[in-house]
Amino acid sequence: MNTKQVVGWFTCAALAGTVLGAGDPMTAEVMREKLGLSQQLLKGLALQDFTSMRAGADRLVKLSQASGWTARQAPEYELFTTEFRRAAAEMSRAAADKNIDGATLAYTQMTVSCVSCHKYLRDGRAPATGRPATKER
Repeated sequence: MNTKQVVGWFTCAALAGTVLGAGDPMTAEVMREKLGLSQQLLKGLALQDFTSMRAGADRLVKLSQASGWTARQAPEYELFTTEFRRAAAEMSRAAADKNIDGATLAYTQMTVSCVSCHKYLRDGRAPATGRPATKER
């Protein structure tokens, strides 16, 4: 799979995830910025541009602390956010150390946390009220 295909795949996945925040314009805007930064990080990895990777990862850590980031009030959502923030911070550290393998692993972990969280939200397990969801089986 070439870089354009990977970027295209992540773009489709992130755009689908952006729809989750469509009810809240601030969340939708934050998710669009997250998508752009994720693409910047992938490009940085492909080009081994540590400066770009570090800047993008640092911005994602800050973005994850913005009020528009929080789509749900639920303990599980907080866990996803914490894992995302930890992986982004690790990517920044790896980029600072010029460690391409560490940066790649951190990017992968960050991506897994995004996909897992968006799946969690799509499955309806995180109500906007913050109360535990009930799902009949």
